[in-house]
Amino acid sequence: MSDFEGGTRQLLTIPPDFVPYIEKHRLYEFFYELVTQLLIQQPEDPIIFTKQCVQHIVRKRDIPRVILIAPPSFDKITLAKILQEETGICPVTLEDLYTLFSTENTCRCYDANEIAIRLKRMLMSGILHESGWALVDIPRSKKEARAMQRVGIIPTHVIQIVPPCAEDEIQEKKDARQYDYKKTLQGLREAYANFLIEVEAGTKTIHGLGKDCATLIKVRRKHYGAPSLFRIALIGPQGSGRRSLAKHISERFNLVYVDFDNILEQACLRETALGEMLRLCEHKCKEKVKLEARVQIIEQYVLEDDCLKRGWILTGYPKTVEEFKLLDMISTPPNRVIVLKMDVQMCGESFLNRQCDIITKSEHDLTSCESPATDPDCKLDVYSNDYKDVIEQDLREYEENIDAIMRYAGKTASVIDATGEKKCVRERLEACLMRPAPSAKPRVPQPPPMIDPMSIEFDPDDEPDPSIFDDIRAPEPKYSFI
Repeated sequence: MSDFEGGTRQLLTIPPDFVPYIEKHRLYEFFYELVTQLLIQQPEDPIIFTKQCVQHIVRKRDIPRVILIAPPSFDKITLAKILQEETGICPVTLEDLYTLFSTENTCRCYDANEIAIRLKRMLMSGILHESGWALVDIPRSKKEARAMQRVGIIPTHVIQIVPPCAEDEIQEKKDARQYDYKKTLQGLREAYANFLIEVEAGTKTIHGLGKDCATLIKVRRKHYGAPSLFRIALIGPQGSGRRSLAKHISERFNLVYVDFDNILEQACLRETALGEMLRLCEHKCKEKVKLEARVQIIEQYVLEDDCLKRGWILTGYPKTVEEFKLLDMISTPPNRVIVLKMDVQMCGESFLNRQCDIITKSEHDLTSCESPATDPDCKLDVYSNDYKDVIEQDLREYEENIDAIMRYAGKTASVIDATGEKKCVRERLEACLMRPAPSAKPRVPQPPPMIDPMSIEFDPDDEPDPSIFDDIRAPEPKYSFI
């Protein structure tokens, strides 16, 4: 008995090699939403309900559902209208509930549960399924928030507008509503801790604030509790500092640093069929390794336990859009793509001013005041491939391919300004990784095959169209969703 009890207490974890598939298809949030709706609505036929709920989730899971929290003195209605212009979501107020259900109850003193039930009826009617919604003055307390959660009204974003401290203190002295707001704010923050986004008002105009909030709404946030690891493709020209940045990020976030040139060299030395093929390519007048072999080298490396458990950051690959598509087809593709923006000519000059300590293998910028050229123990020399013609060729290839790479990456790529002091660039890169990944459609490395209906032959053994049974079987119950 004790062995059984001990076994049931063991922490269940998702194997690391399953995580990329879960992330790619957003299965964690999918099942979370499905189970939430099942437990809240408790339908008589859970199988049919599940089928209809799956269809609803797939169609509507990118539709924003927003709650606005702000001091009483702040004009939330105007902010909601700006969000409507920017994103298309429809503002919903307490007054809208009173108007919609005016025939049922002339008294406007709804309690928390009644507000939640009436709001649920409004949202389940389907009028806001396509646009999404922004609750302007609901909920007003933690009690109302919990009542809404119990009936299944779950937001995707909760935005709290934070006014300047001085202005907040002045308003609190003048307005009793501000004092009441401060008392209820903590409860609302507790109820929506996993969805809360604070937006500092500062000196921004309400239109500027609205645009900032609209940008945040367009970002798909990582679901609370969902497993996730960084798998970063850091793309930039030689001389942009991509390797030093990647090393810094690998230490900062405990990632495995993967430099393609290094793992290619390691693969060439191994006594394997792939290693033999790579050595043969190198022997034949430095012939370039085939695309499939290059991506195979990366896939074998990132599928090792260390990369699966910690995540990784990759440099030196991809260099072309064809390589990028092959990289997206491996079982653990990158989930963050970061492009370093820097003038190519500036990169060439930076690279030519860089030399290496032949003993420690560390890089040094000769134009920097920290250059150790005066140290007698420091033996500086150029890398074997640092010749001007090789650098210029690499930079030309980068210029020829970067536009196609950016078009393929689309909105999934984040662009970082790589000019300026190294410290500033590192901070920009860290800030980019701390923010949620851009909300965008996933990259499609291979378009779906085009099927000509005329080329499909009828097979008598094919299953018939199930719709022909609609008239002879009992109709399914129709369920509604928020």
